Amino acid sequence: MRVLIAFLAVLIAGPATAAVPSQLPGGVEPVAYDIAVTPDAAKLTFAGHVAVTVDVAHGADRLVLNAVGLAIGAATVDGAPARVTLDPGAQTATFIPTASIGPGRHLLAIDYSGKIADSATGFFHVDYAGGRFLTTQFEPADARRFLPLFDEPSKKAVFKISAVVPEGQLAVSNMPESAEEPLPGGLKRVTFAPTPRMSSYLLSFGLGDMERVSRTVDGTPVSVVIRKGQAAQARYALDAAEQLLGYYNDYFGFRYPLPKLDLVAAPGDVSGSMENWGAILFSQSNVIVDARLSGAADRQSVYRVVAHEMAHLWSGDLVTMAWWDDLWLNEGFASWMATKATDHFHPEWRPLLAALADKDEAMRLDARSSTHPIVQPVTTVAQAEQAFDAITYKKGEAVIRMLEAYAGPDAWRDGVRAYIAEHAYGAATSADLWRAIDTAARKPVSVVARDFTTQPGVPLILVAARGGGSVITQGPLGTEATARRGQGWHIPLQLQSLDGGPPDQMIFHGARQGPVGSVVIDAGHNGSLQLADNSAHTVTPPRTIINAGQGGYYRVAYDAVAFAPLVEAFAKLPAADQLGLLQDGLALGMSGDMPIVNYLRLTAALPPTADPLVWREQARTLAGLDSYYAAGPRRLAFRAWASGLLNPVLTRVGFDPRPGEPATDAVLRETLLLALSQINDPSVSAEARRRFAAVRTDLGGLTAGERRWVLVGASRSADAETFEALRGLARAASDPLERQTLYVDLAAVEDPALAAQVLALTLTDEVPSNLAPALVREVSAVHPDLAWRFTMANVAQITRNLDTLGRQTFVPRVAASSNDQKLAAELQAYAARNIARDAQGEVRVALAQIRNNADIQERRLPAIDSWIAGAGPSGLSRARR
Repeated sequence: MRVLIAFLAVLIAGPATAAVPSQLPGGVEPVAYDIAVTPDAAKLTFAGHVAVTVDVAHGADRLVLNAVGLAIGAATVDGAPARVTLDPGAQTATFIPTASIGPGRHLLAIDYSGKIADSATGFFHVDYAGGRFLTTQFEPADARRFLPLFDEPSKKAVFKISAVVPEGQLAVSNMPESAEEPLPGGLKRVTFAPTPRMSSYLLSFGLGDMERVSRTVDGTPVSVVIRKGQAAQARYALDAAEQLLGYYNDYFGFRYPLPKLDLVAAPGDVSGSMENWGAILFSQSNVIVDARLSGAADRQSVYRVVAHEMAHLWSGDLVTMAWWDDLWLNEGFASWMATKATDHFHPEWRPLLAALADKDEAMRLDARSSTHPIVQPVTTVAQAEQAFDAITYKKGEAVIRMLEAYAGPDAWRDGVRAYIAEHAYGAATSADLWRAIDTAARKPVSVVARDFTTQPGVPLILVAARGGGSVITQGPLGTEATARRGQGWHIPLQLQSLDGGPPDQMIFHGARQGPVGSVVIDAGHNGSLQLADNSAHTVTPPRTIINAGQGGYYRVAYDAVAFAPLVEAFAKLPAADQLGLLQDGLALGMSGDMPIVNYLRLTAALPPTADPLVWREQARTLAGLDSYYAAGPRRLAFRAWASGLLNPVLTRVGFDPRPGEPATDAVLRETLLLALSQINDPSVSAEARRRFAAVRTDLGGLTAGERRWVLVGASRSADAETFEALRGLARAASDPLERQTLYVDLAAVEDPALAAQVLALTLTDEVPSNLAPALVREVSAVHPDLAWRFTMANVAQITRNLDTLGRQTFVPRVAASSNDQKLAAELQAYAARNIARDAQGEVRVALAQIRNNADIQERRLPAIDSWIAGAGPSGLSRARR
């Protein structure tokens, strides 16, 4: 069969670049900041002075900068005193000199002071056993908590920083130290070299009892900055950074421009990682690999997080989105690049197959009424904070992967290189990227890109048998499908015959107005394609997988006749197609667009010898389905059926690693054992208890590979004695990472009375305060109503150390596991009182999830129960019906 590619006849040029939004008066641009800061870690305060060089275009009577939570002292403009007014609501400080400011360059000097925060907002502290680490986290708009400045991404400038710090501590910033001066009282002044032009949110400063583990990579000193005594735990991330820096230098066609790169491992949980240029900040679990604690999945996760953050050194740091509506240019792109780089160095991990789980999560959220376009309007700081979600990251990554395949990998890379070169040290928009890609690819990639980035939702391809072939149509998927009837997408389709041969490729257009597009797949036709909106096209053959290879961002629903041959051939399909068909079958079965039985038939047809990553996702899915059931006979029946499916896979991989086993078996084993312990599989639960009993006073007897499933398994079924043993181990742990993971494992307990004890711990000094919200959310996954009541009674204390975004998202995320409409009403009432309207994105997501949970329990579980009742222990008897 010939490869058939349908091109659009006209290349649609990108629009002219729009004016960059700003919340500050125009006509004034920052040039450079010279910052001097003196932190007091004991008092959690700091004093600062900044000299801001600005260019004024047409003259002004005042200078307006961003500032929040700062006390402003004396200020001068070109040496003359200036009056200061603060607007906390607008987060601005206005400096009014005694005389007008003429066009040209001027110097604004400000003395100020502030508080070192308890949460990862601005300049904050992380406490751990034996020390206190100070650091900054400014994205999206919290640099204004560290100094008065022009705190918008397009307002790039040069930053020079100096700090007075304790003599024995290590200070870290974006650039290397240029000078160090001893001072009285055991202090020193450290001065860092000026940065290149960069956005304010990328500025970094850190201080603590830290050390560097370093090597030179392609002429650039690269280090992991880690708590003293942890050097061995930094080696893995340093090895990863060495690989990645050379790869990215080559891929982007632009050498990393800073004179050093630090990966800073905060000795605690700082809610993720942050791509500060030259000084990337990581939460400890995202960069530390401890031979005692870190299993195969942990090591792979660290590699990918390092790859993601390092990709930002180009996409985000060197070239920054002009405004927060294009945040996906940073985050979706970095996620895609991380998968690509990981696949280059570790294809044995199958990262491209694993990434299908992220795409599936994005599509599940994107099909709901609470979704938004990838490129979404952002007018406030709160909206910018809400933009850091799965649509931005995971849909962004999936769409880029689809576009790269359509453009061709070489053309895509050439376009990215041109985009980076043109906008280096500046700001850019999505339209700038599309122009570069279109030129390099000589295809209208931008047409496809705009459909998928400016419209919300997921396209649904419907496949209906017709005679000897079938017809496919497209429309929007999900709860707002009727309201979105006018939507249409230019979709790059890849079709693969079950009878073999090369795939067919085409662009399938569903018009925004009028009837949806359709394609006829007709047996016996010669395969020619005619291009016209909404016209019929013919290709061969009819026994076809749509979205072969699963690179497209859309769901596919087959009618019964078209679906039957897929079930027959399922066991022999490529792993990506097996996983994609399972994911679509489950999602469409849950939404009612296909019978849920279709998913169950595929599940029963999946052989135990299938790809480990396909079974890993199946184990997660079955454990997730279990969580919808209440205790009782129906749940027991589901658990027996799920155990019957998963146990043959466990028999294949075993409880313990085998010499020379594939890397994918190691990550499957941990997920499989965790899933089986969740569904209370007797053999796994008994083995977890047996192994824990042998090490209940010293976990040194557990390998990293068995540690998580043994501890979680023991916790799930814990009685009071086992619970206290686990708690004692967590309380005694001196390593911050080990302590954190032990308390999280403890939160898996199924006994409601013991779960209430976990919740109570979050209000005590026993649990690190920055871990408390995570524990409440862990409990909510098993006991949503219990966690909700506890949260409502103690929300202020639980969230005291969360940053602004964390406080906005924490409460709705606790609620999201429930199916109780009364709880949903309570969430709405809470949000109306406590969360600004423009910051309620996560509230809408949680409300949609609660409705979905209730719908699944009421309408989908009965169909699953009926299948199980007639399927026998394994379901194989009905796999081909």
